[in-house]
Amino acid sequence: MSRAQLNVRVSALLEQAIDKKRIELNEKLGMIPSRSDVVRFALEAYLGMDLAESESDGRRTPRMAKR
Repeated sequence: MSRAQLNVRVSALLEQAIDKKRIELNEKLGMIPSRSDVVRFALEAYLGMDLAESESDGRRTPRMAKR
């Protein structure tokens, strides 16, 4: 599958919020997800789509049981 890379610039405040969420998700996932994973989780929730298979980056981040 062909994939495009999307570069997004965020403020320091948003970067800190994403990193804080990564640490919080460690309890549910048993590992700290990447920043890209957190952005994908947020997009899934906002768009109402399941991106588990189509948008996986190949690092095998476990799916969240409950968000």
